[in-house]
Amino acid sequence: MKITRIILFVLFFIIPLDDIFSGQFLNAYKKGMRALNQKNYIKAIDYFSDALKFTENEKFLSVIYNLRGTVYSKLKEYDKALRDFEKAIQLDPKYEEAYNNCGIVYCELGRFEKAIENYTRAIELWRKYPEALYNRGLAYLEEGEYEKAVGDFTEVINLRPRHASAYSMRALVYSKIGSKEKAFDDFSKALEINPEYSDTYFNRGLSYSDYGEYEKAVEAFTKSIKLNPANADAYYNRGVIYLERKENKKAIIDFSQAISLNPSFKGAYFNRGVCYQRIKEEKKAIEDFSEVIKLNPRDAEAFYERGISYFHKWENEKSILDLKKAVDLGHSRARKFLKKNFNIDY
Repeated sequence: MKITRIILFVLFFIIPLDDIFSGQFLNAYKKGMRALNQKNYIKAIDYFSDALKFTENEKFLSVIYNLRGTVYSKLKEYDKALRDFEKAIQLDPKYEEAYNNCGIVYCELGRFEKAIENYTRAIELWRKYPEALYNRGLAYLEEGEYEKAVGDFTEVINLRPRHASAYSMRALVYSKIGSKEKAFDDFSKALEINPEYSDTYFNRGLSYSDYGEYEKAVEAFTKSIKLNPANADAYYNRGVIYLERKENKKAIIDFSQAISLNPSFKGAYFNRGVCYQRIKEEKKAIEDFSEVIKLNPRDAEAFYERGISYFHKWENEKSILDLKKAVDLGHSRARKFLKKNFNIDY
């Protein structure tokens, strides 16, 4: 029942409009930008690919590779995005935006050390680069390097005193390191700057959860949902609190909403399965644990819980198979359950 958080990365790209000449390159570039702004990403890739054919100017080429990489990242085609960003850097080794965008992709891939390396290079090229500083702060947060994260968010605030996101994220870090007063001062500052910023309420909900103030956490997640009904993580985390408080029906509603917004939300399927177990709806529990296993075939806890649900349905052969699989994946309680309930040493 892990708490998750939203991570918002800043994609940043420019093109030197004053230098662009007319002709086929400019036409393809304009069409690509129009398609990008309209979120017609496939067309944007086609036009940017055309633009690459119509110039040999390395500066222009680097910018187009950066733009096309940005489109690939929006499509979650991260390998292609990285290739394009790296090509942009090869053509222009001082292209700080391309380093920043490389960092973003590495973060999406969970490779935070590589992300930090790229953000750091971007910052070396432009010391007052708030987007890269903010993004590196997020990566440090993911790596548990809280003091460094505080340093980066503070630098962003120094550069942009009304950067609500930086206050909100710094508050979350302060909460992680036990600086409760500083945390809630920063949350207040973020909401003073932008009272309608849903992520601040979301992060404040996470902090209240960390401190065991669950009523306030529910209020904060509810406010976040009101401002941004598409926030699957807010529904999920509110559901986690309901689950902890054994308010199973409320939890099921929230986990179901999280799944409808993010059909690959493994944690929501798992926790909803736990709720269904509690209210004796074992068939639905099995369906949810099966979804978890589809998403991660090596999830020992999902095999264990599905085995328990099969046991409750008297489907012993299936139960034993799942429990053995859980043991194979390193689940110690599954071994004990097999011995106690089936007298099987495994």
